Parts: sequence; structure tokens; C-alpha cells
Amino acid sequence: MYLNVVSFDFQSADLAAEEHNYFAHHVPLARRFGGLRFYYTGRIVHGAGAEPGRLRTAILGYDSAEAAADAMRSEVIAPLVADTRAHLTNLASISISGEAIVPCAPREPGAPCFIMAAEFDLEGAAGDLAAAERHYRGVHVELARKLPGLRHYLIGKIERGASASDRYRMAVLVFDSLEAFRAAYKSPAGQVLVRDENATIRNARVMRIDARSEV
Repeated sequence: MYLNVVSFDFQSADLAAEEHNYFAHHVPLARRFGGLRFYYTGRIVHGAGAEPGRLRTAILGYDSAEAAADAMRSEVIAPLVADTRAHLTNLASISISGEAIVPCAPREPGAPCFIMAAEFDLEGAAGDLAAAERHYRGVHVELARKLPGLRHYLIGKIERGASASDRYRMAVLVFDSLEAFRAAYKSPAGQVLVRDENATIRNARVMRIDARSEV
């Protein structure tokens, strides 16, 4: 599994016009990428009193890095780049090599959902990253898998180089709604997960996304 996560603002202050163009033109173009397994897009919402750094995020998933590279060579790239240059700004892109822990629940295009996407580092005893990885994969991921209402759960390591992130890992959790997300973290399973997060997750940067599925 390979993910591209792109966050951005619109160039114009006329958000209604920009949103119309985005869903009438930009999104249909992106949906034509070959090999696209899922595609979420949504507005970043406030969380923990912090202002979101950008307006929107899109999350695109492929079977592999090779499939993602093939998509970038398709005929849709030229018009998509032209629309990006004309309408989007302040772009930040993250690529993740990862896996689906909970496979994507089938959704119709346009179906709403709520996403928590977190970039973070891991902390192990005496800075032992290998031990932190074992705990993350063997304990933390299994705890998160048990969250009630979790419809799609992806984890992966963030690629270095051109990435907009300076963190080590990313996790993407998809729920049907904000209410389902809140209920999951208030549940007994959610409370156990939060305690483990406090013990093992460091430098977290979290996006909460009022989203919809496009593929």
C-alpha cells in the first residue's frame, strides 16, 4: 500500500467558487488516476484549540509505489497540474509506504466520513527504536484495531526527502462521522488506546478531516 497525502489552500478568497471548481473539475480529474484504490478529500477542522495550517487535505491510496508512479505519468497529469497552478496554493505533500490494518469499507463516491490522520515519532526505552517498533506493531496497532466504528485504518512510514513531514510514521483512521470518532475514543477500547498513546507516541501532529470518499 502506498499513500499520497496532499494538503493545500485555495488561491482565491472566493471559497464558494473555489470549492465549486474543486469538486466539478479537480476531483473528477484525480479520480481518473489508474490504480487508485481509495481517495478521500476534506476540510481540516479545528482540534485541541489549534488553527489548522491549511484548508483541505486529499488522501490517495495505491497498491504500491510503482502504481502511484504510473499514475503520475498518465494523461490526466497535464490538466490536473494546470488546474492546481490556477487554483491551489501552499501545497504540502507526504508519501507513505504502508499497509491497511482495517481494509477500506465500501463507500459510494460522495459518501461522508471523518478522518484522523496523525504524523508522529515513537519512543522506546533508552531511545531503542526497534523496541518502540515492536510495541507499536504488536500492541498499539492491535489496540487501535479494536476501536468501535473504525471503517478504514492505515499505517506506514513516511518517506524522507521531498516529504513535507519531519516525523517518522503516519496513521490514518476513518470513521463514518465525527460523532462515531468521538464515541470510539470515549469507549473502553479508546481509553486504553489513549493511555498507550501517551506512553509511546511523541511529537504528534494531528489532522482531523471532515471528509468524503471519492473512490
